[in-house]
Amino acid sequence: MKNTAIFLIIAMMGLPLFATGEQEAPSGPQTVKFSVWTREGGINHWRADLAVEAAEELNAELKAEGSDITVEVEAYLDEGDWGNFKKKYSLAADSGEAPAIIVSGHEDIAVWSRSGLIVPFADSVQDVKNLAPQFDDVFDSLWEAATWQGKVWGVPQDTEARPMYFSKTNLRKMGWDDAKIADLPAAMAEGRFTLSDLIATSEEAIAKGVVAPGYGYWHRPRQGGDFVQFYKAFGGDLYDAEQDKLIIDKKALIDFYSFQRETVTTGITPDKYIGTEWKIWHDVVSNNKALFWNGGTWMWADWAKNYAQGGEETLWANVGFGYEPSGIRGEKGVTLSHPLVYLISSEKASGNTHQDLAIRLTALMTETEKNTRHAVESGHLGILKSQNDFAPYKESKFLSDVTYLLENNFYQPNHVMYGLWFDAFWNGMVASEQGTKTPEQAADDAIRVMKVEIEDQLIVK
Repeated sequence: MKNTAIFLIIAMMGLPLFATGEQEAPSGPQTVKFSVWTREGGINHWRADLAVEAAEELNAELKAEGSDITVEVEAYLDEGDWGNFKKKYSLAADSGEAPAIIVSGHEDIAVWSRSGLIVPFADSVQDVKNLAPQFDDVFDSLWEAATWQGKVWGVPQDTEARPMYFSKTNLRKMGWDDAKIADLPAAMAEGRFTLSDLIATSEEAIAKGVVAPGYGYWHRPRQGGDFVQFYKAFGGDLYDAEQDKLIIDKKALIDFYSFQRETVTTGITPDKYIGTEWKIWHDVVSNNKALFWNGGTWMWADWAKNYAQGGEETLWANVGFGYEPSGIRGEKGVTLSHPLVYLISSEKASGNTHQDLAIRLTALMTETEKNTRHAVESGHLGILKSQNDFAPYKESKFLSDVTYLLENNFYQPNHVMYGLWFDAFWNGMVASEQGTKTPEQAADDAIRVMKVEIEDQLIVK
């Protein structure tokens, strides 16, 4: 695994910081150098480090085929935030020095493919399945997130769900018996326990002194796709695939913004909460200080290793989880899935002329044992059908228990204007939650911005 020291050494040597895809002259033995970029090391390091291992297998295959090509891989793990990571890629690609392979969110596909920075794996899902048995093993539903305008532009690396977590211990202190607590995930799934019930239960917990004021419900403290779940929970749609246009539903948006504001006015979420430090947030939610909180499945492994006093055993004793509750009684709970995908840079973006080998390398990384190693260590859900019967995956209690959430999940749309849509959506939510605008004003302003910036690519309901 590489660290920041690698970047310093390369820079001091005067070599291109993002060098990838360099090939020797075509006559005689060739060494093809690939760089694989991903954000986050730590428990997520396998996203890139698996490429080093897979390169050895690829070289063995090439040798058996009589090829004189040898593939060398360097894995780079960026510890910065997602925004800067993606900007770094775009800048490198504009200079022709992008990595051969990048691991990023599927929502980048539309923008980067339209700009010519990445190349498609295949012209259809069936064609990509025919490329390698590993690709045929990927859950069919995940290809939706990697597809744009009919072509498959990426291969899923991992996926996740974003449950509503709750403190079983604090519910017991409120008087809930074990049967009622055990039924809560089903109640969330079936629409018997709604977001209104979450607010009422949190208010009761504070009134009884079970949790402190402001600790009834902690949502994600910073910007992220999680919030579209709640817009969706109030009946909002995001995308019309047939027209390839984004959607904003005014009523659902107002209902969502009203919910966010009510969490503050009822005192279950702190005032001026947005921007809370992640370390504070993780400590609070993993150590029984809150009643409800929503977060990603990948957080479980982090809590068990770095935050929860008593580790995973304590988490299982204290914490339960289920779908994000609906805002409409009787409607099913939902969860957002956000697959990360392997993307292959174009020759223009990277200087690499061996996209075929990059695709083969990606296939070897998309293998049951390798992907399971990443999934189990990082708390992400597997992407392969074979993992359902693979012992190391099945023996991971958390992964086995949470995978059912993918039965009713959705994805953010692959659309070139989605970033503009989300920025307006987010800014309106912040204004509403913090009380600088009413939910109605915030919704009107968000839609106004969307109409200006997205124009004819937006459907307003």
